[in-house]
Amino acid sequence: MTGPSATIPALRARAEILRRLRAFFDAREYLAVETPQLTRTPIPEAHLQLFATTLAPAGEALFLLPSPEYHLKQLLAAGSGNLYEITHSFRNAETPGPWHSPEFTMLEYYTVHADGTDSLRLTRELLRELGEPTPPLEITMEDAWLRWAGIDLTATLAGTEQENRDLLAREALQRGLCLKIEPDETWEDLFQRIFLSHVEPGLPRDRPVFLTRYPAAVPTLARRIPGTPWADRWELYLGGIEIANCFGEETDPAVIQRFMNHQAQEKHPGQSGTDPACQPPEPWDPSFLQPPALLPPSSGVALGVDRLVMHLLGEDSLQRVISFSLFG
Repeated sequence: MTGPSATIPALRARAEILRRLRAFFDAREYLAVETPQLTRTPIPEAHLQLFATTLAPAGEALFLLPSPEYHLKQLLAAGSGNLYEITHSFRNAETPGPWHSPEFTMLEYYTVHADGTDSLRLTRELLRELGEPTPPLEITMEDAWLRWAGIDLTATLAGTEQENRDLLAREALQRGLCLKIEPDETWEDLFQRIFLSHVEPGLPRDRPVFLTRYPAAVPTLARRIPGTPWADRWELYLGGIEIANCFGEETDPAVIQRFMNHQAQEKHPGQSGTDPACQPPEPWDPSFLQPPALLPPSSGVALGVDRLVMHLLGEDSLQRVISFSLFG
């Protein structure tokens, strides 16, 4: 397909939404920044595939970033204070569809000396500013699982990893949520499968939904809420579609480094780099957020702008709100 995928009136409406997004954060004195979209050392994330290119003439590998997180957190550690960026992000192996694109626009904003609850309040204000008329529902992951899957999620987080996995498998089979449990499936595998097939589809579509307190057993850079099995994390859904993801950020440099080590191992298990059939592992920066460049107490939100615009304009496809589509 050649030519624009969105109409000119839709692009004018999109431009106005972007103007209002910037005005919202500018009025609150967040620093607007522009950071590189290429890096030598992305944050390793096992579930994401990146686009790679090479820098001539030496052939050094560079990677298109899946979000601006890598650079924004370094600015926070350098003392930037509250900041935001609207930028293009890139994810390889995205399945073409109405809600997905390998290149998309991301709004990411960080508030220092704040937690996920503070960011939730800020995001509620943002939705009101953009004209979202319906008050949102706030529901914990624990309550959502009880309501739409009939499973006490907390009980599956109280034992060893194997005990938790086995209990969740039994609960899923007894309730007919899974036709079969694979022997090598972990607790996290089952959690994701049940969540995507039974819990997420049950979320209301007639109002915004903030789904809060994710299990800390799902590895992220969100800090654990002390004395609980939960992480300081929420996601925002509009019309049943995930729009934003928030962390009360982990600041402990040892925990951050363990996370990155684990993700790198999960992404390239046992890969030595000697097998020519294997893509070499992406290098990662072991000094990221390590002393003296420490991340201050903060909370960050990553929000998909294209999906937000799609919702606000009442469209059912990203292709109708972006100027040109790879998929027609």
